[in-house]
Amino acid sequence: MDSGIVFYIPGVLLLVAAGLKLSAGTGLWRDSLVAPSNAILLVGSAVCVLAAPPTIRYVNDATGVANFSAPLVYAGMTALSASYLVLMIRWKGGPPETQQRAARLVLGVYALVIAGIWVLFVLAEVPVERTQDLDTYYANTPCMREMIVLYMVAHTAATVALAVMSVSWLREVRGVTRVGLILLIVGLTFDAGYQIAKYAAIAARWNGVDWDFLSTDVSPPLVMLAGITTAAGFAVPRVGPPAVDNLRAWKRYRQLKPLWAELQTLRAPTEGIIRWWDPPVVRLARQEIGIWDGVLACAPCLDDQVRATAYAEAVASLAADGTSGVRSPDQATVVAEAAMLAAARVQVLHDGRAEVPARAGTLESISRPQRMVLLSRALSSSPIVARARRQAAARTAAGRD
Repeated sequence: MDSGIVFYIPGVLLLVAAGLKLSAGTGLWRDSLVAPSNAILLVGSAVCVLAAPPTIRYVNDATGVANFSAPLVYAGMTALSASYLVLMIRWKGGPPETQQRAARLVLGVYALVIAGIWVLFVLAEVPVERTQDLDTYYANTPCMREMIVLYMVAHTAATVALAVMSVSWLREVRGVTRVGLILLIVGLTFDAGYQIAKYAAIAARWNGVDWDFLSTDVSPPLVMLAGITTAAGFAVPRVGPPAVDNLRAWKRYRQLKPLWAELQTLRAPTEGIIRWWDPPVVRLARQEIGIWDGVLACAPCLDDQVRATAYAEAVASLAADGTSGVRSPDQATVVAEAAMLAAARVQVLHDGRAEVPARAGTLESISRPQRMVLLSRALSSSPIVARARRQAAARTAAGRD
């Protein structure tokens, strides 16, 4: 733990997450939920870095003040507690005026606590640098003792308030919000364990007993687990739905890829371009633009005779050994339309001036999400579709000759 790696890794991760959110635009800070969540990421990152023993030594050496890191870390943890409370107030909702009053009250009270921490540190006599056991080493030192208790009481008050709000709200919500609250309650449970260990170690010092291991060995892993699960609890309701949407979009994007590959050569070069950095929901939207543009380009050449022939072959295959991949009458319809689309695409690609077929076909599967996926699958795997594509190519070549 003395190397600080267990503090630096979460600190860097929180900072990267904050940078990614801030890069989305400065207007995000006007969002009543995004602003406190960004504050949690930034303050949490700073606290992790400042609490690492190497940083503590560096700050103390740079300032020339023994234990100058102590009020920095305590003030940061107090600001983090205030940010958690403000985010919970915003998250739970209610009349804007009520939210504003509650948020201002929290910020005002915790600003006074931070000011008290600094005043008490200035008044305290703490000449010996302590990087890991400052709480217990100075538990009986005037002013420093009060500073430690002030920080702990403010932290406990925030934890209790969060727990009460979380448990009372838990009965009213479902879905990802409920999952977030459960994670938050788990995090608060870890935090309660951290506080019990700290209080016990400090109280033991007050009574002349050495239980320092509770503060130096037991409490650090508990507070790290508390930070991770609490942050996850606040993040899940905001990150969960977009993540689920992106997973679904990625699945559908992969399913429609054969259909998009079949038609992408027919669109204009600047339309529906998919870039590697696009998120799945954007990739899917642009993919579907390309598909619809390709279908529109093929529409004049959709030949119902090709569809009817393919449909007859697909229906006949239902009683055969299944080598065509056709398993139901509905799928036979999809395979027939895929064959008609593949033949039209060949005709459009090789002969834009082709004559309109005697009987125009219609592509109904393209407007039904599940059938659109089956259409894509048929284009890449059905031997009936492959045969229709080859026959269309042969007709096109014969027509040119």
